[in-house]
Amino acid sequence: MPVTVFDVFEEIDYEYLVVSRGNVYGNTITSSATHKGVFKLRSGMIQGDMELSESAATLHAHSEDYPDLSGIVGNGVRVNGVDYQITGMTLGTNFDNGKHEHLTFTLGAADYADYSQD
Repeated sequence: MPVTVFDVFEEIDYEYLVVSRGNVYGNTITSSATHKGVFKLRSGMIQGDMELSESAATLHAHSEDYPDLSGIVGNGVRVNGVDYQITGMTLGTNFDNGKHEHLTFTLGAADYADYSQD
């Protein structure tokens, strides 16, 4: 059986945050869901669209937790009480069998308001 990133590294709980951008209250969290994944804190520079920005961390997420990949980039995650914006996403593929096994989120620092206009 192929070894995955989830077999090699310890998984932790994190919250996936759906974010509403730029309203009068700033970027606000409108909903969240708890999942497990592999979080790696790091720093470095990433190129996204036309901007160069600093990456604070990556998160390897289970593909089955995200059946619809549209709209993930721009939302956020909360890990150990710290909020991050998802600035990029790549598909993690097992090179032995070609199977899509996980998603890798590139994360940057974020500051969200916990307000929703329900």
